Amino acid sequence: MKKSKYYYDLAAIGGSVDSRNNLGYIEMEAGNYHRAMKHYMIGARAGNEISLDMLKEGFKQGLVTKDEYANTLRAYQKRQEEMKSDERDKAVIYFASG
Repeated sequence: MKKSKYYYDLAAIGGSVDSRNNLGYIEMEAGNYHRAMKHYMIGARAGNEISLDMLKEGFKQGLVTKDEYANTLRAYQKRQEEMKSDERDKAVIYFASG
């Protein structure tokens, strides 16, 4: 587990959103709830839906403030808007049909 955390850290520093989400999970399992929420905030701001869901749960449990959650939610929505394009929508339809 120690070795996997090390490599997740490296990947997260390199920009891997999935690794950031995995680090949040590892920190939750270790009982480091506030540190886990920080990882989930970074992941959600980058557009990761799972991180946003975990952050929502943290908000419900009082681990995240209302302002932190609201700011992260706005950043998530902005990121989702940035990723939208006609080509992407067409690709989703194409691959879903075939």
